[in-house]
Amino acid sequence: MTQPSPELSVLDGITVVIPVQNRGTTLHAVVTDWISGTADFGREIDWVIVDDGSTDNTATVLDTLRAAHPLLTVHRHPLPQGYGACLRTALATATRPLFFYTSLDYPYTPTDLKLLLKQIETKVEMIEGDKLVDAVSGVRTGRPHPGIWKFAGGAYRLFCRIVLGSAPERISGWLGFRSHFRSWWAWLLMGVPLTDVNSAFKLIRRPLLDRFPLQSDGDFVHAEIFAKLTFLSCLVAEVPLSPKPDVISPTIWSEFAVVLKDAHFHPAIPVTL
Repeated sequence: MTQPSPELSVLDGITVVIPVQNRGTTLHAVVTDWISGTADFGREIDWVIVDDGSTDNTATVLDTLRAAHPLLTVHRHPLPQGYGACLRTALATATRPLFFYTSLDYPYTPTDLKLLLKQIETKVEMIEGDKLVDAVSGVRTGRPHPGIWKFAGGAYRLFCRIVLGSAPERISGWLGFRSHFRSWWAWLLMGVPLTDVNSAFKLIRRPLLDRFPLQSDGDFVHAEIFAKLTFLSCLVAEVPLSPKPDVISPTIWSEFAVVLKDAHFHPAIPVTL
């Protein structure tokens, strides 16, 4: 059972991070929509945009945005370094209690951030007592499941219900066989309990990110973060996002072996949430 937590104030601030690369044509409109779409959240929000070695007019657009929005911080990489490297750059200056990141590679909706905030402010009844959710990941939805996948999924859930006594929830939307296979692979090898591990729409309690370094430079960082949070016995959750039928671009997991072979953690430190 879950219940809203009375301990967290609605004023808990957020650092919103958006890595970009060669998005000059749409960047101004999208960032403006994000800022206006979160204006009624009742929270202090710091905006951090990391320009990952853009070669178009992205830098000029960011200068214009920074002049119009005092709470917007811009970091620039001289050369492309990858999504994980952008998050490391943003973390160096992120001070708000909550750390959220997203991407412009998929039409994520600013108002969907409310869904993640509601979830992370929820207490979950555990055997050892009530516990707050530590991190939330958004699940992309809107694409219908192929018929054969529906049949296979239904048969699998029936098997789990008969043999194990409970069945996993139905996946919210079709992400493509490759993406679902990677999520299953991340669960099998690293214990990542996410059906959409590659979603770039994640909210995390900032102090927890001091417990380990981000080793991945690329998109594998999404799986790395939640693998390490799971290892630290953090409570993580998934929330379905607003349905969007858009095609989801593939994600390259070139750093899987590096993180799996030698996943670094910092010494345990007291964490006050």
